[in-house]
Amino acid sequence: MKKDEYAVIINADDFGQTESCTRAIYEAFQKGLITDTTMVANGEAMELAFAMAPEMRGHIGAHLNLTEGPALTPAMRKNAKFVSNGRFTDYFKTRSNYFRRLSPQDKQDIYEELTAQMERLIAGGIELTHADSHHHIHWNWMLAPIFFRVCREHGICRVRCHKNVRGRFKLWNGLYAHIYGIRLRQNGFRSPEHFESIRMYEKTLPGISEMMVHPDHDSDGVLIDRDKKEHLPDGKVAARGKALEPLVRSRAGSVQKMEYARL
Repeated sequence: MKKDEYAVIINADDFGQTESCTRAIYEAFQKGLITDTTMVANGEAMELAFAMAPEMRGHIGAHLNLTEGPALTPAMRKNAKFVSNGRFTDYFKTRSNYFRRLSPQDKQDIYEELTAQMERLIAGGIELTHADSHHHIHWNWMLAPIFFRVCREHGICRVRCHKNVRGRFKLWNGLYAHIYGIRLRQNGFRSPEHFESIRMYEKTLPGISEMMVHPDHDSDGVLIDRDKKEHLPDGKVAARGKALEPLVRSRAGSVQKMEYARL
């Protein structure tokens, strides 16, 4: 693509995580609001996502997860650093752990867990086109080589780059994003040139941009880009965010859309 040309990938994260977001992602795809989605392998709505997936064939990637929900493998469930009561802890959400050494056993447990997640998706009939991760764990410097290995072993050559449009710590974020991008290319992966949440794009940038969205339905049934969940007194969880359709039209309405598989 020439420098003065523009294209946008709009990827919806969390397919299969909950029934609400899974139905919302399917609706957004049917309406042409997203180009692609990435699917978790340990979500509570996996069967629903597998049932919907044939109509989204060629547009689904892996959303590998070590921060939320149940671990799939026995070894990972026994690793107290990453799992408590069978469910993932916040270990990999923490930026201070980006460069913290992983023991050989930690690395093996992570490799087996990510492999099991990838293979569960494939066994369910998903033809994976790309990969990213829940809470962007693949940006962790120590975990990245394991993530890369699992992707290569499953024929995935397209991976989300680091946020590089804007950030709270612009110098650190920009430098790390640049170095991480070099690392992706050195490992043979293709990525969009730009990545951020759709809400953070003030204008469309030259080249290929990925815009991340989290489709869900609010309490009125409106299709939104979820930015938070509110726990209600009756125990239910309500999604909050901006209406998705006008958001997509304002950020990417006039720009050529491109699916990840064409990257």
